[in-house]
Amino acid sequence: MNVYRILKEPYWDDPLSVIGADIAGGRWNPPGRGILYTATSPELALLETLVHFPKVIYEQLPRLRVFTLEVPDGEVRWIYADLLPDEWAEPTALPLTQTIFAEWLEQPADLGLGVPSAVVDISYNVLLHPQHSLYQTIQVVDEHDLTLDRRLWNIPNP
Repeated sequence: MNVYRILKEPYWDDPLSVIGADIAGGRWNPPGRGILYTATSPELALLETLVHFPKVIYEQLPRLRVFTLEVPDGEVRWIYADLLPDEWAEPTALPLTQTIFAEWLEQPADLGLGVPSAVVDISYNVLLHPQHSLYQTIQVVDEHDLTLDRRLWNIPNP
């Protein structure tokens, strides 16, 4: 199974690093429990990245690179939205969502969890756990720089 991850320069050196999620936490993990956030398509990975640049003008966007990661087949458990609390996608729900998978964060029985995207709710992200025994088998099979079409950016120049 291929999944996708987009990184800003200068973080291209190690696309499997969970340092950022370990330091800051994320929707599905508290700080101190780093996991790898990936998406099931490069397009979703791009949208998941762009939502973190709401006030950046086009000319100041960081350089981005998309990585294609190959994950062993059958090693992702899918979690559907109807299994989650109604408010899981709300920005204020982080204290809740960061604890939903506490058992998996502590002892990962599965290499990955497929979870709905809060950005595009019909799409899925894949969370990968670096402490799972198969994490080291994940391969970077492709990478390339992204050039964003200006039409995607609706922030006018100052």
